[in-house]
Amino acid sequence: MKVILLEDIRDLGKKFEIKEVKGGYAKNFLIPKKMAKAATETNLKDLVRQKSVWEIKEKEILGHLERIANQFEGIALDFSLKVGLPAQAGEKATVFGSVTASKIEKALEDLGIFQKFSKEIKKIEILLDKPIKELGEHLVQIDLGKGIKSKIKVKVRSQL
Repeated sequence: MKVILLEDIRDLGKKFEIKEVKGGYAKNFLIPKKMAKAATETNLKDLVRQKSVWEIKEKEILGHLERIANQFEGIALDFSLKVGLPAQAGEKATVFGSVTASKIEKALEDLGIFQKFSKEIKKIEILLDKPIKELGEHLVQIDLGKGIKSKIKVKVRSQL
């Protein structure tokens, strides 16, 4: 059975693609969950109109997300971590604690970032491979969705 996808579906296709799927999968899963609709002549004609409207909206959203990404570039967060003194000369000081993605997200919430952009951004993802355990300035990448990324400065200082 041919269906028109109404959203991106992993391992199947992207929104507005026409796909051939098994009848049971379409009738019992995709269509009832409004993830797809049957590829009838009427629906195929509507597809052209809907796709053009969607593309215009998508361009507006991408432009808006890029403007928000530029505003994120100016954000700098400060964190303090406890530091143990080195036992002998030449050894590095021991850092107790770390700055994690959840701590960065909490700090952004405290700044009111999520309230400011709540309509435009569905979910911000902090792209941090591992927690930050070193003192100094670090650039942390943030994914705003739809392929738009930004960076914020995270300053880690010793707690006195």
